[in-house]
Amino acid sequence: MARRRREAWPGWLDEELIIAQLAELELEERGELPEPEPVRSLTLREFVHEFWDVLEPGTPLAWGWALDAMCLHLEAAARREIRRLIINVPPGTMKSSLCNVFFPAWVWAELDAGERFLATAFNESLSIRDSMSCRRLVESPEYQERYGERVRLMRDQNSKGQFDTTARGRRQVKPITSATGARGNILLIDDPNNAAEMDSRAHRRSIINAYDQSLSRRGADPKRYVQIVIMQRLHEEDLTGHLERKGGWEVLRLPERYEPEHHTQTSIWDDPRTEPGELLFPEFRDEEDYRQAELDLGSFGTAGQMQQRPVPAGGGVVKGWWWRYHAPAHLIPSLPPLRLKVVSEDGDVTEIDAVVIPTPESFDFTLTSWDFAFKDKKDSDFVVGQAWGSRGPDAFLLDQTRGRWDYVKSKQAVIAFADRWPDIPEHLIEDKANGPAIISDVRTVLPGLIAYEPDGSKQSRVSAESSTIESGHVYLPHPSLAPWVASEYLPEWAQFPNGANDDQIDPTTQALQRFKQKRRAWAKQHTHGDKLSTLTLRAIGGRRVSAWRK
Repeated sequence: MARRRREAWPGWLDEELIIAQLAELELEERGELPEPEPVRSLTLREFVHEFWDVLEPGTPLAWGWALDAMCLHLEAAARREIRRLIINVPPGTMKSSLCNVFFPAWVWAELDAGERFLATAFNESLSIRDSMSCRRLVESPEYQERYGERVRLMRDQNSKGQFDTTARGRRQVKPITSATGARGNILLIDDPNNAAEMDSRAHRRSIINAYDQSLSRRGADPKRYVQIVIMQRLHEEDLTGHLERKGGWEVLRLPERYEPEHHTQTSIWDDPRTEPGELLFPEFRDEEDYRQAELDLGSFGTAGQMQQRPVPAGGGVVKGWWWRYHAPAHLIPSLPPLRLKVVSEDGDVTEIDAVVIPTPESFDFTLTSWDFAFKDKKDSDFVVGQAWGSRGPDAFLLDQTRGRWDYVKSKQAVIAFADRWPDIPEHLIEDKANGPAIISDVRTVLPGLIAYEPDGSKQSRVSAESSTIESGHVYLPHPSLAPWVASEYLPEWAQFPNGANDDQIDPTTQALQRFKQKRRAWAKQHTHGDKLSTLTLRAIGGRRVSAWRK
């Protein structure tokens, strides 16, 4: 029989192990083998401390209560006390090592050597890296010395992307968008979205579809299927955002800096921090490191990746405290006060009273502004129509209609909204999607339809009009009288450009842009000394002359 070369031996087989095995056999034959001492069970936290040096020799283990929280929830998932778990945690917090390397090895060692894991991520190379680290840990002499009788790997299925235990356990790696055919009882999804492509709606939808149509049904035993998503937040419409909207998930949200208004509490744990600004993991990332991360990531990156809420405190491009409000004069005394949170550049939060003024009795210009969607689907954009009035330099949002409508219903909505505001002479319809077709169809029954082409890209229009909002020239209906302002309109602005929708933003910037054009047209005539007649004013979409005009 051919002799096997020593170089062909597996890495875990060395001289010390051979000598120890021979000594054990000799003692057993002589009847002098001592009774083995009972091996104490280890928690996941203790397991990581016990075997850290196996994978990271010479690197001190930085540990904090944040890692204890993750261990607690992973243990609950392994015991099926939590079946759907989301862990949102900043990058560089040992989440991949803990969840993808130590966790499977601990489950095999302490709970069930026959457990089957299916691991996936957007970056397959990182999944393979973690798979190899897990295999290296299980095959290590230290692990085998303690758990060798319980956990051994099969020789005929032991590759980088998949290895099985002799107890029929398995750890398998699959790309997130092509997991068809693979099954497991514990699904590990690690950073499913690509940060470089988060601005692409097509990318976001592809990841969501991969989960909905495939990963959600990859359980070998549906009654024991556990799903664990570990990721940093990148966008309101990333996988975490999608799963939270669907509901049924336990969410362990661990922001880098504590925000009392976003306090995290799960069914088995409560964030121990009490002081605003307390850091999550000072043993690893101190105040100086966090400040540098803020500078590197910017406000949106910090809000998502560090704070686990992809909307900066106070809003994104447009801050929440910039808006002003209006209401009928006779109702203002009875309306509840509006308190706005102001976030300074150094992160301090204070509260102020919002500006609320009486709704003007007349306007210089009025118009409706429309944004249409291309499709009538559950996840398509909304169709939005808004009524606006302008008086002097100020613009007043008066009303809004919004829905996911097909072409026919969109036409009906335009006519119905115009009937609701019969004195408005001009109706701007963005010249894309269904806009031109609707203008052609509705023009005979509704005069004043204008196919409008806004200047610049969506983001450039928001940037251009943000100064108008910041300077206090844009007024919204009081939220007590128009609940959609707080529930739909303001959140969309706060999340821009990382929000799931921006349909209410487009007609707003369109209306503000149009008002500026009208004021310039009036100013040009006024500068040349022409008397502005009522007929001339109406010709540019105006109504009564205000005190500002006079």
